[in-house]
Amino acid sequence: MKPTGSVNVEIIVTGDELLYGRILDTNSHWIAQRVAEMGAKLRRVTTIGDEPETIAAALHDALKRDAHFIIFSGGLGPSEDDLTVESIGEALGRRTVIDEEGAEKIRAVYRRRGITEDATHRRGERMARVLEGSTPMQNPVGFSVGMCVEEAGKKICTLPGVSSEMKGMFDAHIAPMIASTATSVFLARTYNVSMMWRDFFTIYRRMQIDYPDVYIKNAATPPVEGEDRDKVHTIKVDFVLEAPNPEEAEAKMSELLADYMSRIEAVGGGRMDPVDSGNLSED
Repeated sequence: MKPTGSVNVEIIVTGDELLYGRILDTNSHWIAQRVAEMGAKLRRVTTIGDEPETIAAALHDALKRDAHFIIFSGGLGPSEDDLTVESIGEALGRRTVIDEEGAEKIRAVYRRRGITEDATHRRGERMARVLEGSTPMQNPVGFSVGMCVEEAGKKICTLPGVSSEMKGMFDAHIAPMIASTATSVFLARTYNVSMMWRDFFTIYRRMQIDYPDVYIKNAATPPVEGEDRDKVHTIKVDFVLEAPNPEEAEAKMSELLADYMSRIEAVGGGRMDPVDSGNLSED
């Protein structure tokens, strides 16, 4: 089996601009890497539009599954179609309120900028919407206030769609919650394996069988035929494993890589060169 993680996470990304292909969802990719650092597993990513009924339905579906954290990204801005908070409120039967701390931060910035119109202030305060009974999550980068609300034993958290704000709020608020809950860590490594093509997949598949609890995956490669099979080729291979703590993860990875290299040497030799692809272990 693959690394499972001790905490399950789902992401629900909202935004018509995503469905129309106007922007690329990089937030989910970033969150997937971050939760894995803490031993959590991203179980599902759902991308939907800005319709309240669709957002509410996505939440209802997520609540039926096994996620410990349901993270929304997007829909916290001041526009009329930023409806994530209200939609979650409808799904949970909770009233939308204004977080006064976040609202005052917005008003103070507006005043410094000489913006005094009541209508503009009211529009700005929309970025401080949270649900009654939730825990507001202040934004260290921008204006939009997030929140965390518990329902059916799960934590539902909201983050802005703006990448810099999403990252700042995730690290400030959600990461500590996940880290305090997780009981394991993930560690990832990527290597360029250079060896005779004809022997690569025999060893590679045997490693997958012998290490069922480790994710071992080669990058897609075009077929090689004829005499080219007797030549050295380089194939990128990813490894992701799980352990109770970073020290045991490092030891487990070292043992795994040493075993892989010994098998390569046994059939004529080759190389395993590390690729800087992002380390999912804790610092």
